[in-house]
Amino acid sequence: MLLLALATAVFLRFYRLEQIPPGLYRDEAFNGLDALKVLRGDLALYFGANNGREPLYIYLTAAAVALFGQTAFAVRLGAAVVGSLTTLPIYLLGRSWFGWRVGLLAAWIWAITLWPVHLSRVGLRVILLVPVLVITFWLGTAAYRRRENWLWFLTGIVYGLGFYTYLAARFTPLPLILIGLYLLFTGRLRRLWPGVAWTTLGIIFILLPLLIVIWQQPDLILGRSGQVSVLHPDVNGGDLWGTLWQNTLAAIGLFLWSGDMILRHNPVGRPVFDWLIAIPFLIGLVWCVRQWRRPAAMIVLIWTGSMLGPTILAADAPHFLRAAGILPLLVYLPAIGLERIWLWSRVPGIVRSLLVGGLILGSLLLTIRDYVAYGRDPEVGYAFESAAAELARQLNEELTNTTLFLDEQFWSSWPSVSFLVADPKNVSRFLSPDSLPDKIVAPAAIYTWPYDPLDYIPGLMEPPAVISVTPGELARSDLNESPYSLYVRYGSEELPAVTNEPLAAFADLLLLQQTGVAELSDDWLQVDVYWQAETALDEELVVFVHVVGPEGLVGQDDNPPAEGRWPKDWWRAGQIIRDRHTISLDEPYDPTKHQILVGLYERSTGIRLPVSDVTTGEPLGSSWTIRKE
Repeated sequence: MLLLALATAVFLRFYRLEQIPPGLYRDEAFNGLDALKVLRGDLALYFGANNGREPLYIYLTAAAVALFGQTAFAVRLGAAVVGSLTTLPIYLLGRSWFGWRVGLLAAWIWAITLWPVHLSRVGLRVILLVPVLVITFWLGTAAYRRRENWLWFLTGIVYGLGFYTYLAARFTPLPLILIGLYLLFTGRLRRLWPGVAWTTLGIIFILLPLLIVIWQQPDLILGRSGQVSVLHPDVNGGDLWGTLWQNTLAAIGLFLWSGDMILRHNPVGRPVFDWLIAIPFLIGLVWCVRQWRRPAAMIVLIWTGSMLGPTILAADAPHFLRAAGILPLLVYLPAIGLERIWLWSRVPGIVRSLLVGGLILGSLLLTIRDYVAYGRDPEVGYAFESAAAELARQLNEELTNTTLFLDEQFWSSWPSVSFLVADPKNVSRFLSPDSLPDKIVAPAAIYTWPYDPLDYIPGLMEPPAVISVTPGELARSDLNESPYSLYVRYGSEELPAVTNEPLAAFADLLLLQQTGVAELSDDWLQVDVYWQAETALDEELVVFVHVVGPEGLVGQDDNPPAEGRWPKDWWRAGQIIRDRHTISLDEPYDPTKHQILVGLYERSTGIRLPVSDVTTGEPLGSSWTIRKE
């Protein structure tokens, strides 16, 4: 059953790791960029970029990047491996404190609960804190029972490693002090001596290098805490005590009724435990309160309550990254509750076993359902900056056979682009149009920020060439309400597939050079139309593509050429514009009964342009019929 729990943890953490969540958020990408620095020999005990980060996860990422390259998978691999393997120390500590049943059930809770699953699927350092603390408790328990100094020293070393993992480790001395006071109150403190001294020695030994860095650069280490602290006026809004009260209520609510509202951390508002595990959690909580004289039970309560402090004392409570310090012992509360159900003597044994198994299986299915929905949510793609990852993918696809030009702001403002592009030397970055060549020769592509002036584009495209205009994937920052195309690709391609003789003329303004039809699915049809003009246009035109069947219109798309991203005054002699239309169909396309009509009309008046034969000038109506080859 333990191996099955481990296998389940591995599956939930590795299945489509690179695609879910979609994209690569900038915090993940910064870890990847620092990993590249490590591989180049730039070693550090603390990495100052992106508000500062502890080093251990970055070194794990460096090893993964060395093996698997500059990919989202490599950045997230360390989290998935650590999150999966944490199942084992969770079991060992549970068995040591409460017996094998609780250890096994806690391993299952860790394996299937959505919060630790998600933390194991994003390339962030927070996941490392959990196993370090669990192993610390396990070693400390062994040292306490066996009274061997080397175990105490090793406990201190492992605990000290926690300060190389994630910010919340700095809060852990408080619950440890509270645990010490509890042991003093219950008469067990004497047994800790001289173990505490040996543990302290181990902590100092492992932390000394980091302490030297803090001494030399205190702002580097402490800056992020000050930015998000509840003491900051921008966080508390002038009402410190009111904010603390609201944060405390929000932190308590994360267990059962309202979780993190930040989409990158959690399906918005989903509590830690689903409704199936909520009752075992409450049973375990009540049991620990009633058994407060048992050190293990009381330590679980002290630790879980006090480690809510990092999210209570900061912005955005309940924040599932800052609250991650509760996870090492939180999983034992529902595990204890499940064991109480398992041992419920008033119910037949087979019923109890089926009930416990059913709760775990049901919770697993709820996690899968909710996380699949989470991965498909377009908002999650925006949150993880999937458009920037798609830009990097496009650049990587074109690196071998296309001359590439990239607006510099994509490189400097989206770290996932600079990390994911495999060969940056072959991407020419430009700060302004002045740094571009006078002409570019096909095949070439310019990736532009479409909200700056782009009047320089048509003059760069050296004819003869086919020019393609492709808007990028939609993006949305935290400050924007509406999504927008992150980039527009202007491509210049060679002409071998274009016929020499135009198919038709439209009011002597545009020539229809070629068409292409591709069936994307039963519901979608892609139609490419190639236009050529001899001069700039006087009127903004709209292209219509209609799919018509025996009973009328089956699908249509009306858009300006190149979706409006090739204005009327950009047209040049010898340039051919590929105009792509993706059409939603009411029924599957059948070339034997459906016609595809293409035409143009004036945007201001809606009047269609007449179509004529290029050679004879004979009128052909107001549209051209595309015949699928």
